[in-house]
Amino acid sequence: MAMTAKQAKAVAERYQKALELVEQGRVFRLYGGGEGDYVVVNGDGVAYLVNVISGECACPDAQYRCSKLGILCKHALAALIVHERAEKGAGEPPQPPAPEPEPARLSRIEVDLMEEEQARRLLEHLF
Repeated sequence: MAMTAKQAKAVAERYQKALELVEQGRVFRLYGGGEGDYVVVNGDGVAYLVNVISGECACPDAQYRCSKLGILCKHALAALIVHERAEKGAGEPPQPPAPEPEPARLSRIEVDLMEEEQARRLLEHLF
């Protein structure tokens, strides 16, 4: 089935926001977790768990609007961009300090699954 104009507009808006998240270094791969697992920190410092294989994200936009439109949220798109760049050998972008995530949104287990350096930087912001 072809994409509607409403879906195309929603994807374009979310893709632009996803690029901003990537450029700001707000996308972190979870090492030791499931294949394709990432943490994406939004502009308010809230961290969401994303899986690029399934396209699932824990954010409200993905749960309510995107699922109805049949599209990915900005967090899933941002994780997918980083994932594809890493697969193509472009590597992950440099990671500037992440904004302070809400501790309730990022469990200690998720932090433990991150690569050690990424986890250390994120924990410095949390505590």
